[in-house]
Amino acid sequence: MNYCDSGDLNNYLANKFYDISWNEKLWIVNDIVDGLVNIHKLNIIHRDLHSGNILLNSANIMSKCSKEAVLCDLGISKSALESTEDKIYGIINYMDPEVFKNRTYTIASDIYSLGMVMWELMTGRRPFWDRVHDDDDELILEICDGLRPPIVTNAPKGYIELMKECWHSDPEKRPKAIEIRKKLKEIKKGEWDTTTKIIKSLDIGPVDSETIYKSRCLSDIIPMSLRSQSTTSEFDSASFQEKDKRKYENNCENDYKSEDLNFDI
Repeated sequence: MNYCDSGDLNNYLANKFYDISWNEKLWIVNDIVDGLVNIHKLNIIHRDLHSGNILLNSANIMSKCSKEAVLCDLGISKSALESTEDKIYGIINYMDPEVFKNRTYTIASDIYSLGMVMWELMTGRRPFWDRVHDDDDELILEICDGLRPPIVTNAPKGYIELMKECWHSDPEKRPKAIEIRKKLKEIKKGEWDTTTKIIKSLDIGPVDSETIYKSRCLSDIIPMSLRSQSTTSEFDSASFQEKDKRKYENNCENDYKSEDLNFDI
């Protein structure tokens, strides 16, 4: 990876938030999505997408914005075919609730994290910035129950709707990266025609926080209720399959019918 001269996205927002136009923000999201399209095409899941793992570089003179975004820290990325494991790593604020519930990363997990990064670009603050690490287990439970960051400011037409699609509770209803890219094209076109003004308020903009955000192993702090839920879910699924198999066999007896990677990111 080439040297990126503008640091990570989190620091860039902290220092320049009110100077960053919505046009530039949309191009940053577009670059992130391009990176996801490329790795997802290879059936690879990033698994740790957050603003600290997105680097910015000064764009060339022909670019439509001043910065280019690049995904980094692919150290824990894995194939979607081997995404289940005992160890869960990341930053709670950006993590798909399905990872906590099922200990399984999917391509949809990256899309959920993208939604959180989109919220951060909109507000200049990390999602759930006002929560402290002392209540990690409570925050995990609330996220799994549907808690999402509040919509506290304006954005280009279609942006908030797309963001909400990305963090949908049902991973099956989240758009694929390539679909997001198509929707972003329309949002960028609308922003080019009508510029969205950033409205200053107490609800947006960088805040001083002593909380240190760092990817870490979270396996030991996942609430017991969720661990039990995951185990029960696996048991119920196996039990159902066995019952279904016996039902099918009984029906048959009675003559019934049953119907080394290189990433361009």
